[in-house]
Amino acid sequence: MFTKAIALLSVSFLLAGCTDTGPIKIGPDTYTISTRVPLGGPASAKGEALQEANSYCSSQGREILLQHEQSSECALHGGCGEAEIEFYCLLPGDPMLKRPEFKAEPNQRVEINQK
Repeated sequence: MFTKAIALLSVSFLLAGCTDTGPIKIGPDTYTISTRVPLGGPASAKGEALQEANSYCSSQGREILLQHEQSSECALHGGCGEAEIEFYCLLPGDPMLKRPEFKAEPNQRVEINQK
């Protein structure tokens, strides 16, 4: 009985850690999704957000075009991951719908103070 209670509490804790905003419209054909997962780190959170975005666009007969993505480890660490994506849902044949060219964004800033 005690083992069942511990297992149930553990599962509840893990599920409580999952959060997802769902697609939020931020402009014409432009959406954002924020996701947090308790396990799997940033890669898992990004994967979940992208799957949800693909499903959302597909349900409207549209194609996804990723505009921006940012993922990181949660402040809690321990395998927790967060991701935020911005994307377009475009009709097939839309001129914007082409292979994206991703560029890494700097994640550190170096300042040199010369005297």
